[in-house]
Amino acid sequence: MRDYLWAAIGLFVVGFIIFLLARVGWRKLKRAALMRRFGDTEMVQVIMEGRIAQGMSAEMVIAAWGEPADMDERVMKTKTKREMKFDQTGKNRFSTRVYLENGEVVGWETK
Repeated sequence: MRDYLWAAIGLFVVGFIIFLLARVGWRKLKRAALMRRFGDTEMVQVIMEGRIAQGMSAEMVIAAWGEPADMDERVMKTKTKREMKFDQTGKNRFSTRVYLENGEVVGWETK
């Protein structure tokens, strides 16, 4: 009985180590792909951490947080304003909104 227990523990430990190595490798591949795509080390680090920052493009926000649940866009004479809405809580209610002007993040709010 003890032999089976030690064998199971050994398999679990080996499986866990393989999981950790695969995860680290996946993160390196993702970082390299983001660097090729955006070319900005600072913004890639922010995306890898699942955060957003002022100056990001809409594409960078999507890379960090995924597709928004809804989006509004207003075109004015001198600028374009876009509002990306995340985390829908009800009909036309969202707990997180990201505001962009001329394609760059200028702010966000979380309720």
